[in-house]
Amino acid sequence: MVPMPDGSYPDVELSHIAFGSCHSRGAVNKRLSKFNGGTDDPNSTSTIWDVINTSVQPQAFLWTGDAIYPPMKVKGDTPLEVMHEEYRKMLHNSTFGYDKFINNQHLVGGVHGVWDDHDYGGNDRGRELKQREERRDAYLDFLGVPKSDSRRHRQGLYSSIEFGSDGMIADEKQDNLSPDRVHNNKVKVIFLDTRWHREKHCIPSVGSNRYIPYGAIVACITRWFTAGFDLPSNLPSICASQKDNAVLGDEQWLWLENELNGSTASVYIVVSSIQVLTTNPVVESWGHFANEQAKLLRLLNNVPGLVILSGDVHHAEISTTSNLHPMRRNGAIIEVTSSGLTHSCSGPRLYGPLCQPILNLFPAHRFEGGNVNDASAPSYYTGLNFGSIDFDWSKRSFEVKVHNENGEVILSTGELEMSTAAGMSTQELESVAKCIDGHLVYFMKKMNVTGWALLVLALYCLRYYFLKPLATRQHKYSKVD
Repeated sequence: MVPMPDGSYPDVELSHIAFGSCHSRGAVNKRLSKFNGGTDDPNSTSTIWDVINTSVQPQAFLWTGDAIYPPMKVKGDTPLEVMHEEYRKMLHNSTFGYDKFINNQHLVGGVHGVWDDHDYGGNDRGRELKQREERRDAYLDFLGVPKSDSRRHRQGLYSSIEFGSDGMIADEKQDNLSPDRVHNNKVKVIFLDTRWHREKHCIPSVGSNRYIPYGAIVACITRWFTAGFDLPSNLPSICASQKDNAVLGDEQWLWLENELNGSTASVYIVVSSIQVLTTNPVVESWGHFANEQAKLLRLLNNVPGLVILSGDVHHAEISTTSNLHPMRRNGAIIEVTSSGLTHSCSGPRLYGPLCQPILNLFPAHRFEGGNVNDASAPSYYTGLNFGSIDFDWSKRSFEVKVHNENGEVILSTGELEMSTAAGMSTQELESVAKCIDGHLVYFMKKMNVTGWALLVLALYCLRYYFLKPLATRQHKYSKVD
């Protein structure tokens, strides 16, 4: 029996919806300060929400993570009272434009979503974060979920929302109901919580360690190290990331299977705050939890009309399971990432210039032909962005797009058929490009004496750069504590 959705809009036939992630109050204020300083940018006084409303006129909006960020002065995990304040400002500060957006007359299907690490309360955090129940309730308050809702008693923020109806009609030959596919306009959105139950990375992230300067960058390096040297295979006993159900947990996996089995929806939108298909080892992804990733792909393989949405990484891209035929739209699982409503990976002075080279270094998962301005260019974008989905019920197809901060379409999946599932063979599933692939082992074998000397020097410099400030910060916080 398919469980009842957590939200239902049977009278809303979707034509357009929007989605996005990573909205920082600090980034908005920084942009406004530039405008007040005399910038010539004509869009500086408009907000990203104005652009979404004008260019898409969405009937619903889906948060794919990081609706808020803590202030820069907060180090380590974000205190609960700070999160409440950030949610309050997001909802009521007219400068951001979100308050006007969520009250727009077009938004008949409401706002729904799931958290990622920053609105969960700690950079890269998983099941070890404290006060998870209180943080869950704060997020549900932000979405306007009633106090009596069953989601407030759930171990995680996973949920499902349905739009439209399945066109159930009486079967003349049998005394039961069967779905009329011609009139079925049901869209099922499934939000996965990739934080509440998630185990630590093979090398635990220091992204939320308040004593370590640039902890997020250090965490990127340790993830790359883990994937590049295939630590899960070489040191399996230390990698909690390879446990069973290391991302979703037992209860959420069972719930997900029930949500899919027997469902009569025409379109399935699965939202994962972290990327599912990326081979980029620098970022958090399902690829660092290889057993979980394989399990998820097997489950989604035969779901028709499917697309995965994700956020987190501060850039946009289109990914595919069909790395041998990367332009295939049907017969593969497609993922569209939109991340960077207010800030993107190319912005920071320290590591912004590295964003595009790193993306180019790991292209195996990337869909080809998705760049609308140049089909031969990579299907990613490193500027501010948001996503949208258009539904064409007469053609029984839908198209997922990524827009820049001006509302222009920059990436597109093209038309995806509602009736088609990936339907990959076991061999094709096993050949999906991997994040953890041991690529640095091959590189190390090819290094000469000079290369090794440079590596040792680099490690020594990093040790000096990070450990000296670390001692200072520990001394500082020991006085405060």
